[in-house]
Formats: sequence, C-alpha cells, structure tokens
Amino acid sequence: MEFDLTTFFFALFLGLFVAALEKVIQQTYSIWKRSHNFMNPYLYMIWMEAVVNLTFSIITFLYLSGAIANSLGFLLGTVVLWAIQTQLLSQIIANRVSLIMTNRGKSQKLKWVLAVSITLVNISVFCIWIPAHMPGATQTQITLNNAWERAEKSFFLLLDLGLNLFFLYLVRSRLISGGLTKYWRLYNFNVGIVVVSTCMDILLLGFLSLPDSYIYVQFAPVAYIVKLNIELTMAVLISKVVRSSSRDRQHEEAYSSSNNLSRRRTQHACRADTNHRDSLFPSATRMDTLISGPTLNKHNDQEYQGPGIMKTVVATVRMNDSEGSTEELVTKPMPPPSG
Repeated sequence: MEFDLTTFFFALFLGLFVAALEKVIQQTYSIWKRSHNFMNPYLYMIWMEAVVNLTFSIITFLYLSGAIANSLGFLLGTVVLWAIQTQLLSQIIANRVSLIMTNRGKSQKLKWVLAVSITLVNISVFCIWIPAHMPGATQTQITLNNAWERAEKSFFLLLDLGLNLFFLYLVRSRLISGGLTKYWRLYNFNVGIVVVSTCMDILLLGFLSLPDSYIYVQFAPVAYIVKLNIELTMAVLISKVVRSSSRDRQHEEAYSSSNNLSRRRTQHACRADTNHRDSLFPSATRMDTLISGPTLNKHNDQEYQGPGIMKTVVATVRMNDSEGSTEELVTKPMPPPSG
C-alpha cells in the first residue's frame, strides 16, 4: 500500500512537471526572442525550481522503493534540495508581489526578510530532521522532529498565505480601488490560487500523520510543482492584463484621432504632473519578470528591442478640464536599467 501511494505521488508529479516544463520553455523562448540572451534572474529561478523538484521527486521515489539505502549523504542531499525549493519558491512569489509595490526599498527588504527567515528554518531542519531519520535515532530525537516538522510546515503555510493575501491587498487597494476594473480578473484568479496553494500546504501537513513518517516527503515535490505552475500562470496573466492596457490605449487613440487638441492637453498634463502618476506596475522597470508580447513605442510607433526583457510602464493620468474629467492610459517602453 505504501509503495502504491508513493507511485501515485510520483506519477502525479510527472504529469504536473510536464505542464510546468512546457510553460518554462515557452517563457524562456519568449524572453530570448525579445532580448537574445538568457541573463535573467527570473529564468534562473523557474528553471532551478523545476530541475530541483524533478531531482527531489526521483531520489525520494527511489529511496521509498528500496533502490537507495538510508545514509547521511542521502539525507543531507534531500534537505539541501528541499532548502533550495523553499528559497526559490518564496522569491518567485515575492518577485510577483514586488511588481505592485511602489517602494523599491521595501520590496528588497521583503525579499531579504524571506531569505533570512527561511534560511533559519532550513538550518533547524538540518539539525533536527537529519538526526531523527538516521539509523539508531533516539525516541527523544524522533519526538522532537515530529513536533518541529508540524511547526515548520505550519510556518510555510502561513508564509505563502500571507504573501498571496498581501498581493490581493495590493491589487485591490492600488489598482481596482482606483477604477481599473480590468484588474478584477487578476484579483479573482489570485483568490482561486490562494485556495489551491493553501490546500497543498494543508495536505502536506496532514500527510505527516501517515504510518510511514517519510511518505509525506514524496508529496512535497507535488505541492511545490503545483505552486510553480501557479506562478508561471500568474506571470502570463499579469502580462496579458498589462498588455490589454496598451491595446486599449491604442484603440482609444484611433477612435479619438479627430480630437487632437484634447490628446495634446492630456500629454502635456502627463509631462507636467509626473508627481501624480500612479504606475500600475512601477517595479516592472526593474524586475526581471516575464512581460510577453510586443510593445509599441508611442513616440515613433516602432517596437523597442532592448538587451533585456521589454519593460512596460502603464501609468494612469487623471486630469480635469473645462469639459469634465478624463482618464488616459499612457504606455511607454523603457529599457532595462544598466548594470
């Protein structure tokens, strides 16, 4: 029965891994097509997360099926792979959250706080989990590990839930509350993924109660590959929503081409009132998250091809004139920062 459950988890992982790998390859090709290089932290993170998950799942399956014997080297390798998984996934989620944060310093602080706190948890697992799974482990070590594993799984459940709820808060307070109703699509999708992601953490926590205390480890890569699929899908959805703003802007300009005076006044207001710009994704100019699809330069109607990913800034400009209130989306490509 245990081997059957292990086989089921492994087969489930492989199916999810194929779906994730397809998304990773598509996004890699899209980024390379635009920038003609692979020097991109986002690419490194999603590729490493996919490869580490695959390696973790394979060696765990081989161990549970008896092909690999229990040893210090195996346990150390397992914890190292798990530590990389947790670090990368948290940074990928933080990368998404940072797209909407207006303060670059705070977004960097968030990433450092995540890295340090998760590193401390990783170290504690090295010190507690490995001795409890070594041959000859004492009952005290096993009891301590059982309690700490539940605390550690609860920590990651609350961490992922908190990051996703923070993202929902930012989308609702910064975008939707400002009248940008098209971001309800992003908001509603994220509500759904919060439920799915939280269920993965709850299941992982529940599998700790299985008779074989190591079986749950085979489910860990399943949970992480589901979360990777979520983040890859979110990257594409964010891209589509931002791109829709650009297309709406182009349609509005084509429809109102006869009203040149109004357009010139709006552009003038955009230049003169830079302190009141409300960038939808201000961090997009410095983040290396996938923004796919062509973006037109509004000054010369030519597609910008820079050395890195196309960076798109969509700014909401509000102005009042004698005829009433108008709102215009101004989209312009910006080259990635040097260095």
